[in-house]
Amino acid sequence: MAKAKKHARKLDAGFAGQPAGEMAAALIRAQQKAFRGAWKHYQKAGDDDPDALHDLRVELRRLRAWLRLARDVVKTRKSARRRLKVLGRSTSPMRDREVMLELLKAVGQTPDCTEVAERIAYLTDEHEPPAHAPLVFDLKPALKPRARSGTPRFSDWFGGQLTLMTDLIRRDFAQGRDGFHAARIQVKHLRYLVEPMAEPFAEVAPLLKDLKEIQDRLGDLHDLLVLRQRLPTYAGWLVADDLPEALVRPGKQTRAVTRSFAGVRDAVICLAGWQHEAFESQWNDWEARRSQLAKRVVAACDRLAGSLDSAGRGGN
Repeated sequence: MAKAKKHARKLDAGFAGQPAGEMAAALIRAQQKAFRGAWKHYQKAGDDDPDALHDLRVELRRLRAWLRLARDVVKTRKSARRRLKVLGRSTSPMRDREVMLELLKAVGQTPDCTEVAERIAYLTDEHEPPAHAPLVFDLKPALKPRARSGTPRFSDWFGGQLTLMTDLIRRDFAQGRDGFHAARIQVKHLRYLVEPMAEPFAEVAPLLKDLKEIQDRLGDLHDLLVLRQRLPTYAGWLVADDLPEALVRPGKQTRAVTRSFAGVRDAVICLAGWQHEAFESQWNDWEARRSQLAKRVVAACDRLAGSLDSAGRGGN
C-alpha cells in the first residue's frame, strides 16, 4: 500500500481506493508521530515557547479524533488510548485559566467592571497559580494501529463519515442554544477528518476555512458560558478576600460585613451583565451567519465525497 507522508494532513489521492482500515491506520501512525513531536517540544520548551501547550493540545485532539472516527476500521491499544485521554484532561485546567484571564481583560474594558476584573485576575494567581504539576506522559507503549479485516474501500467509508457528521451537525444546529456546544465538537471532528484531504482535493481548503470560522465562533460562545459558570467561584474569592478585614475586629461588625457582601454583590452583577451582553451579541452574529455557513459546509462535503468516490474508482 502507499505510505502516508510525514504529517497526517498530507496524503495522496491514491489512498482513496485502498481499504479503509489500512489508510486510517496510516493516518493514525502519521498523526501519532506529529503528536510525539509536539510532546517532545513541549517538554523542552518550558516557558520559552508560550504556544507549546497549545500546539500539544491541537495535535493530541487530532490524534484522539482520528482514533474515535476510525474505531470501526482500526484496532489500537486500549491502554494507550486511555493514557491519551488522561493527558488531554490534565491540560484542560491550564487552558481554561488562560482563556478566563483573556476574557477578564475584555471585561476590564468596561469602566464599571475594570476594578473587579483586575481583582479577579489578581486572585487567579493566588487560587489557580500557573505553575501546575508537570504533565506526565509516557510515549511507550504506542498505539500500534492495525487495520481490521474486511474493511470497505476508503472512499466509501470516508463518504459515510461525512454524511453522518453533517447530519449530526445539522441536528445540533437545529437545537439552537441547547445544541451549539455539541455542534462545536462535531465541527471540530469534521475539520480533523477532512484535513488529510487538503492536498489532493481543492474543495477542502475553503471547507476548512468555513469549519474554522464555525469552530471559532462556537468556541467563543462556549467560553462565555464557562465564564458564567465560574461566577460563583469568583464571588467566593471576592468574599474570602474582603471578609478578613471586616472581621479582624471583635464584635458583630454588622456594617463592615454588610458592606463586604454588598460590594461582592455589585461586582458579580457587573460581571453577569457583561457576560450576558457579550453572549447575546455574539449569538446574534452567529445566527446571522449560521445558515449560510452550514449550507456551504454540507455542499463542500458532498463535493468531497464525490471526488473521493471518483478517485477510489480510478477516476472513472
